[in-house]
Amino acid sequence: MRTDSKHTLSRTGSHSTSSRASVDSGHKKLIPSIQTTEKFTSKWPRPQSLKALNINRSAKGWRNRKGIIQDTILELEEGYSLGLDKIDRWTRFKWCLMVSVITVLCYGSGAMICAILTWFRTWNHADVMYVADNDILILITLAGSILMFTALLGLTGTLLNSRPILATYTLLLWPALISMLAVGYTSYKRYAFSLDRKLNFSWSQYYTPLGRLMIQNSLRCCGFYDPLHEATMSNKCYTRTPLPGCKAKLFRFERENLSLIWSTTFSIISLHLINIFVALLCSNHVTSVFGKGITPKRYRLSELDLKADAEKIRSQIERIRPTYSRASSSMVFREDREERTSLLRDPPH
Repeated sequence: MRTDSKHTLSRTGSHSTSSRASVDSGHKKLIPSIQTTEKFTSKWPRPQSLKALNINRSAKGWRNRKGIIQDTILELEEGYSLGLDKIDRWTRFKWCLMVSVITVLCYGSGAMICAILTWFRTWNHADVMYVADNDILILITLAGSILMFTALLGLTGTLLNSRPILATYTLLLWPALISMLAVGYTSYKRYAFSLDRKLNFSWSQYYTPLGRLMIQNSLRCCGFYDPLHEATMSNKCYTRTPLPGCKAKLFRFERENLSLIWSTTFSIISLHLINIFVALLCSNHVTSVFGKGITPKRYRLSELDLKADAEKIRSQIERIRPTYSRASSSMVFREDREERTSLLRDPPH
């Protein structure tokens, strides 16, 4: 009977344990009968060294198993086999994101280089754009700086597999798009709607004498229509100079320059929309594992947690008392016992 009761208890215990394990694979799976802290859990993946230890349990001889256990303990103490020392292969999403970030960096740096060259007036007729299209030059500089900062942020997040940095990169792609739209819209509007009238009004109202002089020296002209119409006098521009007026040359330069700006900007915007789409799809899949593979700070065990769990386990064990199975007190067993004792006591005749 004692054996049967043990078998019954073991069956019921195993049944309850399996049912609880199927419901909760967390900390109740470790000690089903004792409610320990949430940090005492098995829901996070085990280190690779412990997985190798489970695989090598069938090694021949205790010496082999003992050596494997010692090597595993040393690896865990040194911090190896925790997933931090392993360099995973780049996923397809990460490669696509890297190519996208590099393209953003390319046209952002290109815009910034063109703006800097214009600000320092290093190319031919840069003075004309510096005076006539100063607002567009400021917008190009702003767009190039935003694009470069965004690309460097995306490059950092891709190399570090940092999803928060990549989320910031994806968010900053939208202000970069707005700045590019501002450049394209402003240049196209000036190019397409009465450019000659705008140049005439700007020459007489907005351009300073220094600005007019810079345009005259760059385009080799004098005055707007002729040397007698709002000209800034210099050693090359005077009343009887043979130089023509600046209207035709300025109009021709503005049409070519503005056409180049808005067509290039709108073509880059289409590529930028593709980069936004790639960032939205791939920024959360730079690795095949979500996060860094490290146990979150909330579930990291401390010495106080271990002491609290030990106290709970000790208190629960002290409450448990061993139960012994006793013989039944029914008359059947007593009569059987009396018959056996009488047979043993009666001498044989």
